[in-house]
Amino acid sequence: MPNEIGQGDSTHTVGAIIVGLPEWRTTAFIGLGRNPAAMTLIIRAAVVGDDEILARLNRFVHDLHLLQRPEHFKPTQSLELADWYDSLLQSSTARLWIAEVDGQAAGYLSAVLHQQLENPFARARNWWEIDQIAVDPTYRRKGIARSLIVEALNEARAQGIHQVEAVSWSFNNDIQEVLRRLGFVPKTIRFEWKASRQTTN
Repeated sequence: MPNEIGQGDSTHTVGAIIVGLPEWRTTAFIGLGRNPAAMTLIIRAAVVGDDEILARLNRFVHDLHLLQRPEHFKPTQSLELADWYDSLLQSSTARLWIAEVDGQAAGYLSAVLHQQLENPFARARNWWEIDQIAVDPTYRRKGIARSLIVEALNEARAQGIHQVEAVSWSFNNDIQEVLRRLGFVPKTIRFEWKASRQTTN
């Protein structure tokens, strides 16, 4: 399963403890542009049957990852991706939400529950990891990503989970800024080294 906001191995990791976040499920925002108009944003839990919606929305973040790291990612196939989301929707450790603007799916977020047993190096703990988040470019800069994350944080708190983490590729500055504004702070940083493909005689 992917382990990044978007998908794939991470190069930058952030995490935060949930503290005093507002409870909300539905909100309204003002559209941007010369003629702003009020629009209604609703965050709802994704359910079995939403697989095609999630597969379509995933393209908006996957295209970014494919552009930036083509050696790591590959083009997706709609049917294969929909089947993958169908399995995720039936998983007992995954939660997904869809953002709808005036009834149109505009973004989604998936989170996965992790459980770590105590070992010689670390204490036992449970936490949620924000695994994927994507917003249709048509609806960006309107607070949708923030709303999705806050919904996940509220649900985690309701489930007794007091720590939520997220990972992001280092080039995804937009989502990192959203996370920082919500109180997430850097936790670990992952480096990579690639051997040259040139051979020497």
